[in-house]
Amino acid sequence: MVPVSDRPRIRILILLLRRLGTGFLTAFAALTLTFFILRLVGSDPVDTLLAQGLTSLEQAEQLRKDLGLDQPILNQYASYLAGLFQGDLGTSLYTRRSVLQTILEQFRWTLELAFSGLVVGILGGLLLGLSASWWRKSSIGAFAATLASLLTAVPVAFLGIVALWISSKTPTSIPRTILPTIVLGITISGPMARLILAHLSESLEGPYILAARARGIRRSFRLLWHALRPILPPLLSLIALEAAFLFAGTVVTETVFSRPGLGRLMVRAILEGDYPVTQGLVTLAALFYTGSHIIADWLALLFDPRLRELS
Repeated sequence: MVPVSDRPRIRILILLLRRLGTGFLTAFAALTLTFFILRLVGSDPVDTLLAQGLTSLEQAEQLRKDLGLDQPILNQYASYLAGLFQGDLGTSLYTRRSVLQTILEQFRWTLELAFSGLVVGILGGLLLGLSASWWRKSSIGAFAATLASLLTAVPVAFLGIVALWISSKTPTSIPRTILPTIVLGITISGPMARLILAHLSESLEGPYILAARARGIRRSFRLLWHALRPILPPLLSLIALEAAFLFAGTVVTETVFSRPGLGRLMVRAILEGDYPVTQGLVTLAALFYTGSHIIADWLALLFDPRLRELS
């Protein structure tokens, strides 16, 4: 018999294992679809190299054999999976370098941008959300709520172009790393502020908050903390999910600001028809996306026991 005290932990473990299996299937489906779409819809990468004068006819035939493009597509897929499970993501068509090494070289820049953007987004979302909720009946709250809605709807590319235009009109030069961080953080702060506004406004009308106000507690950090505690599970889950979407945001941000990183590498690989690099980046993005969702589920189960009964 399992002790009663250990049953919640076992239930959490079972749910996380289930999420882990679902995440693995999602990542596997993503890389499989990418593999077949690139070969069935995209152009022949060897023909692209020939058109650009980067290889000869003799080298092109040898390159097709090396890439396995002369084999049936199912055989190519089997060879790709065999190499993938051995940690071999292939070789870039243009640089002739290992795809894994190419990704690792650019990963540092994307990680730096994504982490700093996430920090800016969390701080901005908390500031806007708390302001809109705490002073919701004043002009400050109305302005914060309106700004949060606008930031949720504005695309990353538009914000990047506006930020570049503003920086070109200012007399002082802005460091290259600050603008993309701010742009990426702004896109995260909007949804986070709206979540805080929706839940905190309801929490502030709860019976325990009303009782505290009846005892004379009006505007205090202790009262705010008690109101924030119920929204911690969805807030932490949203932060984990926003981290998953950072890869898509860095693709646009790095391209707009001509910044090195995985996003810019992805755009270049797609335009050049570099199959191995594109597949490696999609595999990494799928793993990161599913991993962030698993972390979000774990945080939700950890901080909200009600979800364990519903799952």
